[in-house]
Amino acid sequence: MTSVYWFCAILGSTLVILQFCATLFGLGGGDLDGDGVPDALDLDVETDGAADGEAADGDASGVPFLKALSIRTATAGAAFFGLGGLAGEALGWGRAATAGLAVGLGLAAIYGVYFLLRTLARFNADGSLREATAVGAVGTVYLRIPAARTGQGKVVVTQQGRSVEYAAETDDAEELANGTPIVVAKLIAPSTALVARR
Repeated sequence: MTSVYWFCAILGSTLVILQFCATLFGLGGGDLDGDGVPDALDLDVETDGAADGEAADGDASGVPFLKALSIRTATAGAAFFGLGGLAGEALGWGRAATAGLAVGLGLAAIYGVYFLLRTLARFNADGSLREATAVGAVGTVYLRIPAARTGQGKVVVTQQGRSVEYAAETDDAEELANGTPIVVAKLIAPSTALVARR
């Protein structure tokens, strides 16, 4: 098992460092930001992250472990699995105890990185970032919007590569029905947009 622990520790640590460097130099996005980064194992799909800072569950929503699994969390898990196994062997623990320590640290790393990334995604969803990129964003009405600002409806727009939901009003003289293509004219509140027919 020593060779397995060494392999996981070296490979996982190397990939974690490469991911950190890529993020530092702007070459990679976060797992949970929904920006289309090709994370092959990422099963978490965000549809409203900028609006309320929470990710909507993807296909794996019923399986907590799969929900947390992504490229970043898996590499961190592999690194800590290997390091835990090597630590157990260095302490002279038995094979079962060492394997238990390795698995425990690996799972702790997976969930730790997962929750850290979710927290960072919430920080990214501040009002100034949203307002700067919302104006001009296009989308569709999914809950009809009454005419001339007499009420609110709902729209989904594409903003920074993700789908974002806003409460919406319009200055148009006619109501905007479900499915109407729209463009955001401005934000009139942090989660409310003034939209126009496109």
